[in-house]
Amino acid sequence: MKRAFLTAAVLCLSGMAQADEKLVYPIIPNVGGVVPLPDAAEQPRKGAKVVFDITADTKPADVNKGLERVARLLNLYGSAGLKASDVKIALVVHGEATKSVLADDIYRSKFATDKNPNLTVIGELRKAGVEIFVCGQALAYKGFERSEVSAGVKVASAALTVVINRQADGYSYVTAH
Repeated sequence: MKRAFLTAAVLCLSGMAQADEKLVYPIIPNVGGVVPLPDAAEQPRKGAKVVFDITADTKPADVNKGLERVARLLNLYGSAGLKASDVKIALVVHGEATKSVLADDIYRSKFATDKNPNLTVIGELRKAGVEIFVCGQALAYKGFERSEVSAGVKVASAALTVVINRQADGYSYVTAH
């Protein structure tokens, strides 16, 4: 029984390692890797507009899964031969995810980490043209100041306004929690 379990565990880990080797990161490096599937149905196409609603909590030393999901979408576009500019993306962070957009020094002092692990991903997403918002209501509710938000992250009146406004502009809604 023990040997069968160990064999299964090794096969599982081996399969995971093989899957990791197949991952590509054509637009956002090191985060949100994808397996190219050129013959799959429903390929990414130019002109899509997406608003991501990110509320996922995460351990202070980990990258927020919602940000990783946005990176994955961009990498799907890249793996299909498209550019970041072929899709319009806005994301809004609120709820437990609010801490993900704090400046390094604030994050370090509040969560006893070396740095905010999300800021590298946020920088890469911004370079790819993603609009990044944080909910001003969540900032206040969580006890964070607007001045504690990392540069380049816009403070919105509320997450609700970002989602409603972008949907009114034709963006599809995707939850990322």
